[in-house]
Amino acid sequence: MGLIFHKRFFHTLGLVVALFVSCDDASYELDNEFDPENLGLEPPTIFFHFPSGKVNSDGIAEIDSKVNDIDIVELYAYGIDSVAGAHLQIEFDAEVIGIETIEPGGFFKNGDNSPLVFITDEEDGYLNIYLFFKPSPTNVSASGTSSMATVTFTSNDEGSTPIRYTEQTIFKDVNNIEIILNTKGEGSINATQ
Repeated sequence: MGLIFHKRFFHTLGLVVALFVSCDDASYELDNEFDPENLGLEPPTIFFHFPSGKVNSDGIAEIDSKVNDIDIVELYAYGIDSVAGAHLQIEFDAEVIGIETIEPGGFFKNGDNSPLVFITDEEDGYLNIYLFFKPSPTNVSASGTSSMATVTFTSNDEGSTPIRYTEQTIFKDVNNIEIILNTKGEGSINATQ
């Protein structure tokens, strides 16, 4: 009886020690200049991320591109809760860049269900992307921080173009109520020969 008690005691003690040691909070270093906190953004908000770009001293995401180069920009959501749909309107200089393709990101993905995506042609330097979360019996909205879409573009001519989310950009919850965002991130594309 004493041997069984000691075995159970040491097994229980070992389990308690293992749980206690493994429950430490993780600590992360924000060493990526595109981390939202490093861009000076407060959630809920949206921002631009150029995988091959940088962040300038004003906290604006930017990329240096050559004329005829193809590059990408990711459209990110940061700390947004309970989103059922969004209209992203992005302003840019259509003489400097041209839009090639738009692919949905993971933010509006619900398991195996890809989001509904509608895109209107960029007209006069405005790109309109409509994203809708496909609900399931257990999940009716998107929340968190993730890429909403990836936009592939070509630099058509020399110049610099700011890219920004316009006031037409809007997020709605499942009750069709607007989700208010804080200041939106900005971007810049600098094309040279």
